[in-house]
Amino acid sequence: MRLPPLVYVLGYAGLIPFLAGPAWLSLSPHAAPAWLDHVWWLYAGMIASFMSGTFWGMALLVAEGPNGIIGMVMSAALMLLAWGALLLPFRESLYALAAVFVLQALAEIWRERTIDPMSGYFTMRITLTLGVLATIGWRLLLGV
Repeated sequence: MRLPPLVYVLGYAGLIPFLAGPAWLSLSPHAAPAWLDHVWWLYAGMIASFMSGTFWGMALLVAEGPNGIIGMVMSAALMLLAWGALLLPFRESLYALAAVFVLQALAEIWRERTIDPMSGYFTMRITLTLGVLATIGWRLLLGV
């Protein structure tokens, strides 16, 4: 199965908010509104939870077998980790969210090998994950 172009457009467009926060703080820190970090941080948590849910959808393809059960459990665990990361103070939360995105990449390797490889999806997911990790790292370098 080939992914429709819209999947790529929406996937890469999802990086724009990740880039916007650190870019604004880098280019014009005095003009950045007080709420910027909070909204950016919540977006990161929402996307981490959303991406965790994609494993649930993929696992449904093979829900009655052991790989489907493993996929659904991984999805739930990753979502809970993403939610739990948002309960931490800001700096620690960013490290925890980065860890969730790394775990998702590892889970994606498992999914690609066991459930259903889809043309281009793995490459897109890993590329987007690297982009997200770079922006989290960028924000951490800016300090809290």
